[in-house]
Amino acid sequence: MSAAVIQLPELPPIDRVRLIRRSTRCFLFGLVGTIPCFGLGMAWLAIKLYRDIAAETGESVRLLPLFLTSVLGLYLGTLFFAADWPVAFLGDAIAVLVFQLLFILRQYRRNAPVDWNPARHLMYWGLGLANAGLNLSAVVVIAVIYLVNHS
Repeated sequence: MSAAVIQLPELPPIDRVRLIRRSTRCFLFGLVGTIPCFGLGMAWLAIKLYRDIAAETGESVRLLPLFLTSVLGLYLGTLFFAADWPVAFLGDAIAVLVFQLLFILRQYRRNAPVDWNPARHLMYWGLGLANAGLNLSAVVVIAVIYLVNHS
């Protein structure tokens, strides 16, 4: 008996125009998402669109380190505010943001998509801007709480 060769149906080619438009939309959502508090919805859409585009092109997505550093930075920030050190809180927020942006840059350089995306850089810019907007929103909310309690 010989083994039968199973042939999978060929997948349709990726529509490059659609891919470029979605990557540009991800960038624009991330850009609007940088507005503190008001851009939270657009930041969420940019991150979701980033994940969808990466899944479509076969690129690996690692967002857990961004989440973990945000939670750790938020925890340290609330400790700094509880100790009445607002300057240390701002330093913590800047350090977390720089670390996350360096992680996104490293992920951009090391990931290799299976299918070529001509607007791949816009997708990563959108992710970075959306992440910065989320962090900036957290900083603004905590700063407002601090100012209300200390005025």
